Amino acid sequence: MNKTILSAALLAMSLSAHAGAATIVDWDLSGAPGNQAVTAASSVAANIAGMDMSRGAGLAASAAGNSFSASGWSGQASDYFSFGFTVDSGYSVDLSNLTIATRSSNTGPGSVGLYSSLDGFTTALYTFSQAPGSNYVNSIVDLSVLQDLTGSVEFRLAQIGSAAANGGATGGAGTFRISEYNDNGNYLNVAFAGDVNAVAAVPEPETYAMMLAGLGLVGFMINRRKTVA
Repeated sequence: MNKTILSAALLAMSLSAHAGAATIVDWDLSGAPGNQAVTAASSVAANIAGMDMSRGAGLAASAAGNSFSASGWSGQASDYFSFGFTVDSGYSVDLSNLTIATRSSNTGPGSVGLYSSLDGFTTALYTFSQAPGSNYVNSIVDLSVLQDLTGSVEFRLAQIGSAAANGGATGGAGTFRISEYNDNGNYLNVAFAGDVNAVAAVPEPETYAMMLAGLGLVGFMINRRKTVA
């Protein structure tokens, strides 16, 4: 019985203190030329560090206003956009969503996946189907399955397959870009939203043993009183 009570107490101590979902980290692409080497995080929540938005070595920077853009999409492992965040020790993140806009040129990637370092960039969390030409795809990606994230979490956008947005084959000059979400003329930064949680420390083994010993002593004293009575 004492052990059950203690386990429940430890479980309660380990629960995070949740706040309302808010911006974890965002990237402001307003006025960006598109061919900048990196885009630094614009704002971050407390106890979070934002990663630079960057390109894999297989891509070439390309100019495109208010965006982060690249050409050279050929499906190789080094063709990707990267961005993410690092959580301070003692905290965790429950993600809610990613707000983002994407666009491909006619011969740019027709299908792009969102991957994460959580599984070694193996399985796409979401797939962007890109229409050709000047069509932007505005997306609010549900990432609520990603809970209790700690340490560094990197996300990548990488081409799926070899088809271009126009239905043909992807061309080396074809471009793909990240841009800001267009909410009826109100442009929103590329952003991850969710909760940052302060996680209570789990007692060291020595402390745990002392707690058990204390509960045992209390139980002994109660039993002794009952015997005397």
